[in-house]
Amino acid sequence: MKYWTLVPAALLIAAGVLLARLPAAVIKHFVPPFVQLGDLSGSIWHGVAGRVAIGGSNAGAVEWRLHPLDLIRGTADVDAHWVDHRISLRANARIRPGGLSADAIRGTVPITDLAAFGVAPGWRGTAHLDLSHLKTDYTRIETIEGSLRLSQLSSSLIAGGAPLGDYLVRFDGGAALRARVRDTGGPLRLRATATIDSSAGRGTISGTLRARTGAAPALASVVDQMAQLRGRDATGAVPVDLEFTY
Repeated sequence: MKYWTLVPAALLIAAGVLLARLPAAVIKHFVPPFVQLGDLSGSIWHGVAGRVAIGGSNAGAVEWRLHPLDLIRGTADVDAHWVDHRISLRANARIRPGGLSADAIRGTVPITDLAAFGVAPGWRGTAHLDLSHLKTDYTRIETIEGSLRLSQLSSSLIAGGAPLGDYLVRFDGGAALRARVRDTGGPLRLRATATIDSSAGRGTISGTLRARTGAAPALASVVDQMAQLRGRDATGAVPVDLEFTY
């Protein structure tokens, strides 16, 4: 009868060995349906997908470390590192049925590289992410908190691609998806608030804009044209209410 007391321990050891050897391909069951993983290596706990596609578009590669205890609660807690050409992002994410939340999202994203995903076509510069929290149900962003720095920004759609300067965007983490936007130096002085409707893929920026001395003539001309339509306040700034899509 004493041997029977060893059966539970033996079963736990066997289960542990089996789980430790689960292949990386098992991770496919924990990602949303619009994400495809290929060239998988390693194990489910620490693996690499050498080929990632999002919505059918090539999206580089990802390395992950999965924390096993969270699987008992039906979630996947994973430390991930995503690279795609010059894009490099790290985050801790909790993947669950119907949604994803992520913390400590940090990395650098050349804005031109986002054009492959239909984001910001015609724009140039670099986005530096330092987000403390983000939550999504895979169809829309539910909340976002942290900061986004945009450096050496320009657009072929504005003043013939003249430099627009550097900007800081701070998200407050509320459900309304609002952010404070200001320049950190450059040809334009901007103080504004951005409101994002992630379900519709559009947003608005409301605030004031003024061209600084030394701004490119083409850029100063754009601001002057805006002033003819909207007027200027006591400081010489032009009120702006712009809508954008993404």
